[in-house]
Amino acid sequence: MITFQDLLDIFEDYNPQAKFVIYNKKTRAVLGSAVGYEAAKAKASQLRKQYNLKFDDVSFMSDRKFYGSRNANKTASPGRIEYARRYNPSKGRRFRGRYDDQGNFHDID
Repeated sequence: MITFQDLLDIFEDYNPQAKFVIYNKKTRAVLGSAVGYEAAKAKASQLRKQYNLKFDDVSFMSDRKFYGSRNANKTASPGRIEYARRYNPSKGRRFRGRYDDQGNFHDID
């Protein structure tokens, strides 16, 4: 089953005005950027040939996914939410919390 956020991510990929980042998969070094899915495909192919990289070494994704900014209103959240590696079986998700401006950790769950 797909979540609503996953559906929005799919729609963003096919948005003609979406910005894409072309990067090296092994190092995650940014090689370039393009606007639109087809332009990103063409630019990725051009950069792959220019830098003599293998097909699997070059990829692209939307800049929102690459840089990890999902929250458009950054002033609403005082700190970034951190997710732990450990799974919390009673909650059915991972432990999560956030750090405030002073560096104090606040548990959300």
